[in-house]
Parts: sequence; structure tokens; C-alpha cells
Amino acid sequence: RSWGEQSREAEVCRFPKARRRRRKERAGRAGRMYSWDGVAIMGVSIAGTLFCELISWILIYRKSSYQSLVASITRTGKTLEALKAENAGLPTKSKSLKKKEERLEKLLKENSFELQKSKMTATVFSSVALLILYTLTSRHFSGQIVAKLPFEAPWIIKGAAQRGLNTGDLTDCSMTYVYVVCSAGLRPNIQKLLGFTPPRQVAQQKNPFEPKKEED
Repeated sequence: RSWGEQSREAEVCRFPKARRRRRKERAGRAGRMYSWDGVAIMGVSIAGTLFCELISWILIYRKSSYQSLVASITRTGKTLEALKAENAGLPTKSKSLKKKEERLEKLLKENSFELQKSKMTATVFSSVALLILYTLTSRHFSGQIVAKLPFEAPWIIKGAAQRGLNTGDLTDCSMTYVYVVCSAGLRPNIQKLLGFTPPRQVAQQKNPFEPKKEED
């Protein structure tokens, strides 16, 4: 074979490898870009949560009225739990015992309702702040693929995962899905880390306006 034929065959053999190498390099750069975009959105979510907790601390958590309500709910809840545990094995309960339990449950519901009512102002301010932050972040990442899902987005999350994207790849992920997942997953943990979680007795209470069911 002539030198020219060998050279052309070598080029034909090299081109597929070069194309594969270029595709890998582009995929690597895209993966790093997606990773940094996801980290940036996570940072925005954490910053927004910390800002909202700061607002709550200024308006609620640092006030003595809120702290006394939390202490009262915790104390009443523990007393009620101890009373129920102590009398759990009794076949029947006396009227005085039932009245005591009802009185503690009523006090716990009233204090829990007052606690939730005291958080309304901070909740409104926090909601407005988070809405503004989401709007600005959404504009910045509008139409951009910020992450790649390891699976194709099912219909239940497709709206959030593909929001603002025109690609046909269901593994492409938009800013909205990453932001929502980070906010929902990180906020409770940040609140717990800062010590701002409400007493667990509050979560156990039903709606205070719900009519009481009549016993048979």
C-alpha cells in the first residue's frame, strides 16, 4: 500500500475515537456545569431558609410570650402523657380523672392554637420573601438544565422537573424541582439545628375548631 492510502485509513480509524473523546469531554463539562448549578440552587435555598428563620426569630422566637407558650405546651403535654400512661391499665376511669384529662387536653389545644396564631405574621413575611427569592432564581435559571435525573421523571413530578424546559429528555431537570426538593428537605433540619422546631405536642393536636365527637 502507498503511504497516502495508509494515512487515509489511519485518519478514518482515528476520527471515531476523536469524536467519542470530544463527546466525553462535552459530557464531562456539562456534568460539571449541572453540578455547580445544583449547588448554587441549594445554596440559594439554604440562604432563603436562614433568612426566614431570622425573620421568625426577630418577630416571634425571641419574645418571652412565645417562650412561655412553648414551655407551657411542653409541660402540659408531658403531664397529660404521664397521666394517661399511669392509668392505662385501669378498666374504668373515675369522673375526676376524666375531667382532669379533658382539662389538660383543652389547655394543650388552646396553647397550641395561640402558638400557631402568634406565628402568622412571620409566616406571611417569610412567604413573601421566599416568593421573591424563587422568582429571581427562576428568572436567572430560566430554560436551563441544572441537573440530570438518574431516572425519567414520572408524571407526578414531571411538571416541576421539566418546568421551562423544551427538551424531550425526561432526565433533564429544571431549577424548580431542585429548589422545591432542597427547601422541603433542608428547612426542617435547619430549624432543628437552630432549635426553632415547635414542641411535638403541637403537631399531635387536631383543629381546635373541630367539633368534638360524641361518645357512645
